[in-house]
Amino acid sequence: MNQPIRPPAQAPAWSRFGAWRDQRLARLAALAGWLADSSLDPSLWQEPLSELERRLQRDQVQLAFVAELSRGKSELVNALFFGSTGQRVLPAGVGRTTMCPVEIFSDPAQPISLRLLPIETRAESRLLGDWKSRPQEWQEHRFEPGDAVAMSRALQRLCDTVQVPLERARELGFHLPEDGDAEAVPATGEPRPAQDVEIPRWRHALLNIEHPLLAQGISVLDTPGLNALGAEPELTLSLIPSAAAVVFLLSADAGVTRSDLQLWTEHVGAAGRARSFVVLNKIDMLWDPLRSGAEVQAQIRQQCDSVAQVLQVPASRVFALSAHKGLLARIQGDDTLLQRSGLPQLEAALGDCADRERRDWLEGSWRATLLDTRQRLERDLDARLRLADEQRMELEALQGKSKHAAAALLQRAESERQEFDAAVGLVQAVQAVNARQMARAAELLDAKRALQRLESLRRQLRSALLKTGLRAALADACDELGLSMNRAESLLEENQSMLAGACVRLNNEFAFSMPLPKALRLDGARLDLEAMRSDYLRFAGAVQWLRLQSSAYVDRVLLSAQARLRSIQERGIADAQHWNRAAMASLQAQTRERRRSLHRRLSNLQQVAQADGELAERIGQLRQRAEQLRELRQQLANRFELALPGAEALAAAA
Repeated sequence: MNQPIRPPAQAPAWSRFGAWRDQRLARLAALAGWLADSSLDPSLWQEPLSELERRLQRDQVQLAFVAELSRGKSELVNALFFGSTGQRVLPAGVGRTTMCPVEIFSDPAQPISLRLLPIETRAESRLLGDWKSRPQEWQEHRFEPGDAVAMSRALQRLCDTVQVPLERARELGFHLPEDGDAEAVPATGEPRPAQDVEIPRWRHALLNIEHPLLAQGISVLDTPGLNALGAEPELTLSLIPSAAAVVFLLSADAGVTRSDLQLWTEHVGAAGRARSFVVLNKIDMLWDPLRSGAEVQAQIRQQCDSVAQVLQVPASRVFALSAHKGLLARIQGDDTLLQRSGLPQLEAALGDCADRERRDWLEGSWRATLLDTRQRLERDLDARLRLADEQRMELEALQGKSKHAAAALLQRAESERQEFDAAVGLVQAVQAVNARQMARAAELLDAKRALQRLESLRRQLRSALLKTGLRAALADACDELGLSMNRAESLLEENQSMLAGACVRLNNEFAFSMPLPKALRLDGARLDLEAMRSDYLRFAGAVQWLRLQSSAYVDRVLLSAQARLRSIQERGIADAQHWNRAAMASLQAQTRERRRSLHRRLSNLQQVAQADGELAERIGQLRQRAEQLRELRQQLANRFELALPGAEALAAAA
């Protein structure tokens, strides 16, 4: 009978974010439902709250497991995520090594399955992201949800290898022992005899399963050693840098080997170091029954301190454990062995990281969005309330006076409507200029020239015998987009000044209550660009020179750079458009409300001028409307207070 995968009871930190997100989504739904039933203008709240909901729903945090072969990555993933299945799910152990990168996630929109991308696709100039959109190119193995046996059987395919000629292996990007610096070319210059070598059968794997922790937005990237990482630039330049945490594994009996250090330096890098947890695995090999427990612990601590010093990470981020014993303890329900394995300490640290990373990122956005939305809605309500009070006082001034006074006010209101038509003309002119400015800003943010520079180099390097110029082209492309951002920001500053001038004029001449638009800086896109520049220039250094002489490999590097530049460009444009929509929403909402208010005022004055007894009724209606608006404003404040962070404490105090 199939059993659903259960989260480890010993690691409550894994589950905290899911509860937090569900709570936030419930609050957001309650707030949006109340706003939809109110008389508040949807243009002032609908888009920002919908975007906030999308962020909460699609938020993902990835944990990347990086190590050389046979360090125990797959066993650690088994212990952390699959202990409740009662068996080893990912292939691990002697002679059972995962040979290709594996992404593990939970997506209810896709079938429960393992999908495998053939290694031959490396010969084509196409990114992994592009292959993911071509499901027909993957070999799929489906299994029932909760069927750990069938899943484990399918995952044995991750160990598949295939025999290919040596030259074919090189074409597919494998750095073989025969390709060492001293043996790259025979001294005589004579060709080597043909021979077959063993390489992985699959290039990449996608495992989609039903899992309570993964369903909360956690995904796992299991990478199989230096050779695979070196052959796939996207792993080093995209997937690993985007991970919230990098778990770097070493073997306790070997410490930091030369290949470990190379993997750490080249593929984790300085940026990843700050997000890394270093695991000294297989400490059970140091459990010597002839030595005291204190002596064993002292040796383990010494190993941890040495690793921290070599890798230049805080000792608090080095965890000594036995993934094998941790998995065994989970399967057998042995809590004593589990604690001795050291697994719970890493589990708690990763859970805290996954929880904190997402909360910190989303919490700031949540608070800023709700405060800004509340401020816009309150300004709109204040303007409506002021107009209602002004109309009431205008009618109260007519009490005891003749109909001629009402007619005079009606005539003045007609004149003000004509003035409002002039204000509408100004608003329309501002909208037209703003649309042109935003279109120009989008043009400036277009990475076309930077992308053309890289595309030109791609075509050039395909036929070049010696592939040079990559590093300079990458630096130039990043600099080009950086200059485009500077020009776009200057234009957006001009646009902000234009909008601010229009707001001041509308406020002074036509009694609007427009807030001055906030300044916009493309800081998010700029930080992304700086990170890209650093990552790619480091990657395109001398260490990768030999690999970069492969046409298919350098092609993938350039395609990856182009994709990342497009992503940065799209983020810059999206940030500018979001800022602009927020600025224009208040202008459009106040224009609509002013038109409705003028219509109500003219209707009131016409009724008062034409019929006796209308004055008191109209004054009463306006007084009631003002009271309703005041009550609505208080309800608005209460609703947003409940939705904002800190509402838990307020509710508890109440």
